[in-house]
Amino acid sequence: MTTSRPATSPTAVVVPTPLAPSVLVWHAFVLRKAAQRVTALAEERLGPVGLTMRHFGVLSSVAAEPGQNQRLLGERLRIDRTTVVQLTDDLEGAGLLERRRGVDRRTFSLHLTPAGGKKLKQLDRLMAEVHEEFLAPLSAAERAMLHDLLVKVTVG
Repeated sequence: MTTSRPATSPTAVVVPTPLAPSVLVWHAFVLRKAAQRVTALAEERLGPVGLTMRHFGVLSSVAAEPGQNQRLLGERLRIDRTTVVQLTDDLEGAGLLERRRGVDRRTFSLHLTPAGGKKLKQLDRLMAEVHEEFLAPLSAAERAMLHDLLVKVTVG
């Protein structure tokens, strides 16, 4: 997305340049632009705490299902194995997540640390702010409908 700023005022509000009408007919294009926008908002909020939306997804998923292994986590979040390992390494290094030897000695179960639980509460608040900003133009009913439709086309 490009932006324009009046040359006369260095503090003027940045106004997004409208998307070309010819691409607005394509759901995939509009979905991608929406994803880019919400990702940018999330990264803006999460960046100062040194984490990304993917880190948030890992922490949220592990909190919801403690003890899952990295393979299952990757499948559930639709993240490739190498990326899951990197995200887990990041979170373990930050003291937010721990790997414990699984029943099968070749796997590790994942668990939040107490610091990870506290951090997730902070991230939940930040992501709620992101959702409020991103979904501001929609009514409560439209938000619910959008959510249901996105889940339907994503999960099948």
